Amino acid sequence: EYHEQRLAIAREIKDRLGEGRSLGNLGIAYYSLGNYAKAIEYHEQRLAIAREIKDRLGEGRSLGNLGIAYYSLGNYAKAIEYHEQRLAIAREIKDRLGEGQSLGNLGIAYYSLGNYAKAIEYHEQSLAVAREIKNREGEGIVFGNLGNTLAKQQQPELAIVFYKQSVSVRETIRGDLRKLPRESQESYTQTVAGTYRALADLLLAQGRVLEAQKVLELLKIQELRNYTRDTRAGGETKGAPLNAIEAPVIPPFDNLIALGIKLTTCEGQKPYCADRDQLLSQRNQATEQFSQQADRLRTLARQGRDKDPAQLQQEELTVAAYKIVQSQPNTVLIYPLVLEDKLWLVYGLQAGKQGVVFASKEIPVSRKDLSATVTQFRQLLENPNSDIKQLQQVSQKLYGWLIAPLRPQLDANGIQNLVFSLDRSTRYVPIAALYDGSQYLAQRFSLSTILTAGLTDTQDKLSPNLADNAVLGLGLSNAAPGFPALPNVVNELNAIVRTNKPDSQGIFQGAERLNGDFTLNAFKDILDYRILHMATHGKFDSEDPEKSFLVLGDGNHLKVTDIKKMNDLGGIHLVVLSACETAQGGPDKEGIEVSGLSYYFLTQNVKSVLASLWKVNDASTSRLMQQFYQNLATGKMSKAEALRQAQRSMIQGNGTGTEGDRGSFKIESMPSSKTSAITRNFNHPYYWAPFILIGNGL
Repeated sequence: EYHEQRLAIAREIKDRLGEGRSLGNLGIAYYSLGNYAKAIEYHEQRLAIAREIKDRLGEGRSLGNLGIAYYSLGNYAKAIEYHEQRLAIAREIKDRLGEGQSLGNLGIAYYSLGNYAKAIEYHEQSLAVAREIKNREGEGIVFGNLGNTLAKQQQPELAIVFYKQSVSVRETIRGDLRKLPRESQESYTQTVAGTYRALADLLLAQGRVLEAQKVLELLKIQELRNYTRDTRAGGETKGAPLNAIEAPVIPPFDNLIALGIKLTTCEGQKPYCADRDQLLSQRNQATEQFSQQADRLRTLARQGRDKDPAQLQQEELTVAAYKIVQSQPNTVLIYPLVLEDKLWLVYGLQAGKQGVVFASKEIPVSRKDLSATVTQFRQLLENPNSDIKQLQQVSQKLYGWLIAPLRPQLDANGIQNLVFSLDRSTRYVPIAALYDGSQYLAQRFSLSTILTAGLTDTQDKLSPNLADNAVLGLGLSNAAPGFPALPNVVNELNAIVRTNKPDSQGIFQGAERLNGDFTLNAFKDILDYRILHMATHGKFDSEDPEKSFLVLGDGNHLKVTDIKKMNDLGGIHLVVLSACETAQGGPDKEGIEVSGLSYYFLTQNVKSVLASLWKVNDASTSRLMQQFYQNLATGKMSKAEALRQAQRSMIQGNGTGTEGDRGSFKIESMPSSKTSAITRNFNHPYYWAPFILIGNGL
């Protein structure tokens, strides 16, 4: 709309350069919408104007954008034609950035045609330009493209080296992302995520599970950085280091690229520089040296795998992941990795005298099929009137992919506690509701999830002494603008919090702030408490998480920015959001938004957050919360076990639910289901499954 307005003005005032730029921007916008034919139409118009007014830079960019559009249509030959024209112009006008981009796009086009040798040739030239102009982002992208091409050539050992280089380069430049527009940040991070996934896939295929686990941690940190726009999320990371047999490959490769730069400079002179023949000879020698090191890598890597796959793994397991597995007996840490054509389950557990052992299972299910099943599952879960048999059938299908392949190992090692670091569409799955054919997972295991191992502090636990676990209970029972009343909140807080009032019957000692007393000022003494319980409405915005909020008792909002201002909340062990739900994305989403408001509490050093995946029933939430705290008050069970037992009591009990929901939400692609006014038993997963424990489950 804005570009069209600018275009109209440019035409009115005869601004041909502005007219061309507006047409180009419209082409980019339509390309982003997937309307490639319309994009081509606008880029062709811009190209015509650029040629008319002798705008060579604009002409080159138009040609490049046309090449990208035709590539997206699958017309690789046409794409190559346009990229070659742009390359010629870029070299003519000394547009080095455009030259590097054109070379990279030519490499991608030849890759798609299956001409991998030609693709590598162009990518190496693109890398040379990126290094010459100090374009670190471009350098990281080229390394990733080289990894993709080598993987297609069935050279996984060499592909791993270049993927690792890509990851390491990108880790060094993440601080500069804040200078990029939001769209550029997202595009960049999606590219990075693709490289991490490809690297993890190759490592797992070679049995290098510990390295893969580290890469999965980096992937999750990158996703959090993009989602929260916080380049510091996850702390400092060191990329993916090369091992002893991989490192020798890089010096001859770097020498090859450096000679390529010199040779390009030489051949750019008329006549050629005097030492051209010498440079050609040196480049041939460098090519031979690189080939020898690549052959050595393949030989040593395969010999090592034949002897012991662990030989090629990093010596130290990620410390944070190790601590999670060791934090309580009979625990397994599970990382699903969702790829386009398969699912990997990476898991670590305590295996007797062997100590902590990490292993993996490859599951033949596509991302499309997995996402479609998750979508169906969520639709059934969010409708309390859905057929329970149909829900269990769909749930059992997901169980067959996510849990069943690991059951022999879980049973053999007496596993009782499952900790998940979920990926993509699996983040939308309430793991507790997975069904094995006879019972739900919540009836068999205690369950928790983590955002990353590094964000999970397993050192701190609630005291078994009830008096040490003071609760600050905050709630809204009255109606607020845009939100209905929550009558059960009063009983919920009264049952949980024991105040100094004579008639107080609560479980945990603490303070209660209800309705008008539940304001921002109620948080001023927050560090005097170990548990923060908020029973109110929540609004979560998956597109812009900083617009998310909880409704305060005075009608104002507790925003993400307010949480950030609280600084260190290290004294708070548990935050219970007895209202907040996370916005469900469509099946094509990555699912990182499921972390919701929880992320912001965890980064303020809160140890764990109990939150919900969908809009929750007021009465059932009140009952589950009271049971959760009663279980916790025994001092004999972890938070994850207390939640499990509360869910079990609802599965087996006879409580009933009526109309009345907490939270509000928006759903893309998946239609929302409204709570029925019909009174129902609480044993339907709609009532007990949405709550998930994120962080320290102890």
